[in-house]
Amino acid sequence: MVRRRLATMLVGLLLVSMIFVGCGPKESTTGRADKTTLVVSTYENPGSFNPDWKTDDPAYAINQNIFNKLVTITGNFEIKPDLAKSWEISEDGLTYTFYLEEGVKWHDGVPFTSKDVKYTIEAIQQNKGRMYNEYSAIESVECPDDYTVVFHLSRPDAALLSFLSWYACFIMPEHIYAGTDWTTNPANQKPIGTGPFKFVSWKPGESIELEANEEYFKGAPEIKKLVFKIIPDSSTALQAFKNGEIDIMGSAPPYSEIAALEQDPKVTVLKKDYPSRYYMGFNFAREPLQDLRVRQAIAMAIDRSEILQKAFQGIGAEAWGFFTPNIAWAYNDKDLAPAMDLERAKALLDEAGYKPDANGVRLKLDFVHFTNAQVADMAAILKEQLKKIGVELNIIQLEMSAWTPRIRQDMNFDLTVTNGFHGPDPHNLYGRIATDGGNRITGTYSNPELDAVLLEAVQVSNQAERAELYKEAQSIMAQDLPIVPLIEVKSVIVYASDITGHPQSPEGIAAGLTFSNYSLIKFK
Repeated sequence: MVRRRLATMLVGLLLVSMIFVGCGPKESTTGRADKTTLVVSTYENPGSFNPDWKTDDPAYAINQNIFNKLVTITGNFEIKPDLAKSWEISEDGLTYTFYLEEGVKWHDGVPFTSKDVKYTIEAIQQNKGRMYNEYSAIESVECPDDYTVVFHLSRPDAALLSFLSWYACFIMPEHIYAGTDWTTNPANQKPIGTGPFKFVSWKPGESIELEANEEYFKGAPEIKKLVFKIIPDSSTALQAFKNGEIDIMGSAPPYSEIAALEQDPKVTVLKKDYPSRYYMGFNFAREPLQDLRVRQAIAMAIDRSEILQKAFQGIGAEAWGFFTPNIAWAYNDKDLAPAMDLERAKALLDEAGYKPDANGVRLKLDFVHFTNAQVADMAAILKEQLKKIGVELNIIQLEMSAWTPRIRQDMNFDLTVTNGFHGPDPHNLYGRIATDGGNRITGTYSNPELDAVLLEAVQVSNQAERAELYKEAQSIMAQDLPIVPLIEVKSVIVYASDITGHPQSPEGIAAGLTFSNYSLIKFK
């Protein structure tokens, strides 16, 4: 009887242990059990899956896996073939001929042709897509046959090839968008591309799911399911990463955590110099900020060292010039932002007529920023710094999808801050600062002299001559002070160490992958 009871107890314990084992992490003998699903965090819903219209950073990371461009750019900023397998540029710089890959299909099975390229460029120009400034030199697009496309330019454009590789320049399906309103086309919610992954579903506020394109012209990905998990808070995203719920952090974790992550053998941390920077923009549509003395005073109240140490844990560098030093040939290191000087700042505000009230407040301004841990920290620091000269900031934080139209279309702000890739060519400055630039954060700021210098620079093929013009443009910016440079960014990429083929890794760069293209990722 005792022996039978003991046997029954042992069987029961075995069953209980099996149940608890089943509830634990599912790992194979070589690591993880599922080596075909990749989960990436993203901090916000995409604004739209029209890749050339309302493109924001969350959408861009996803669109790189759904769509292709004519040419692409690697993590080392080299131009590589994509849908165009080769190209020729005429001696006068006015004709670009692209020879396209054959046999490429859209995700719905329709063949990709030169008509798709023609539609895309014309749609960006007609609808003022994100890159319309950068394509202003393209006068017409010709399709001699299905796999050749010719751009005819009205003037030379030294930056054209670089900008065809950049942000909102994905080739879109002509057979789906032609004859429709590209702002309301249903494909903006259920995109169809030519890329390595196909769209499956989008649960707003939760996740976006893609599946492998088994007919991808560069070879089917080993990852069969790609999930972008929406986690707005960077600390929450980091905890999910530590718990094994995500494999790649789509944006940087809290900078205070990076040193510890670098010591964890299960984690890979890449830190790279990057042509991106944080800078503050003044809204010239608001009367106080039209006064140069007010802009100078605000600039003189900023302690970049404090921002760098407290908001960025010393990762990066103080920004003083008006273009990124990481594109060194075009950087002006002579004409810089004003040095910190609180007493001079107060004197300038006195001169401008902004005297302190009984509470010491001279001026109240709305500081509107997008959701981001470092930006939120920076805003809090700037609030305290500007308080020292009597400028009171009202901090307003918005999701990127709300921040973009409020700043760029509605101009409903006093001060804001942004960052972003300043390459692949210094003509990037035009979109950020010129009168008709599409990426401005300066309200109604306009200087025809600056516009003319930037337009001249992009038409010159000699790099030394271009450099002098870009340095002249930065000199004008230093005098006008439409923006204040703050911090030079160092890119921080965090992912599980059993991943190979990350686009920012040496092997990903060597393979010609663009920044968030996960098509070559494998698990060890």
